[in-house]
Amino acid sequence: MKKRFKVSSQEKGQRLLAFLRTHLAGGALSVKALKRCVEQKRCTINGRVETFSTHILAAGDTIEIDVGGDQLKQFEPLLLWEDEALAAYDKPAGVVSEKGNFPGELVHRLDKETSGVILVAKSSLVLEKMIELFRKKQVHKEYLAIVDGLVHEKKKTITSKLAPRHRYQGQVIYASAPQGQEAITSWELLGSGDKASLLLCLPVTGRTHQLRVHLKEAGHPILGDYQYAKRFYCPVEVRRHMLHAYRIAFPHPLGTGDVDITAPVPPDFIAVLESVGISNEILNR
Repeated sequence: MKKRFKVSSQEKGQRLLAFLRTHLAGGALSVKALKRCVEQKRCTINGRVETFSTHILAAGDTIEIDVGGDQLKQFEPLLLWEDEALAAYDKPAGVVSEKGNFPGELVHRLDKETSGVILVAKSSLVLEKMIELFRKKQVHKEYLAIVDGLVHEKKKTITSKLAPRHRYQGQVIYASAPQGQEAITSWELLGSGDKASLLLCLPVTGRTHQLRVHLKEAGHPILGDYQYAKRFYCPVEVRRHMLHAYRIAFPHPLGTGDVDITAPVPPDFIAVLESVGISNEILNR
């Protein structure tokens, strides 16, 4: 169920959450649930998605929020693979990469909205050995990304240095900067549709927000990544950024062979592919 409101001159300067609490007083949603609606990209201001409940409102702003059902579900980690040293789980979008959500020591992290394979170590020794494999660039990762616009290059490699650009509302935004850390990303074009493209991204390094920044700076931000792009050429609206950690491969830290794990592409990702006119058969490459 969608609700629509107009900010009066007397209400200007209010924070979004305070405004919603006033106008939805007596409803079924708690303050925590209202905040979650905003974080889940279910609120727009003047037609643009707003993900921060602390946003300051201006007179005349038009607010629309979908309060039809709380979308937070009980999370149970789906095991993809394990042995005596490691386990790999399929992280759904919306789940934070933190120890309490996965049994074991996290080897690496995915952004909250990124879905896909995530590794945990079962001992500190294995964790140290995996960190060393990452340092030596012996861990191969593949991501699927639905990006804005039509990508014309079949293959491309981006090298830059990434550093924090600014901080706001508890978030850090990164950008290429001379004083940053080296970041290398390669991509391969898998398919194009109606104003959007599907890329296979191969990060050589693992800097924070690396893929998101490189794709944005290349002119093709990831669909739904409102933190790095407020407007998109592709008109399809999505609930989260369309980035999926599809595959990870590495030599076993205990020397017992090679490990190669893939995470199934989630239904919401496939639905967006279909919405932009890209056949999901392309995933069966």
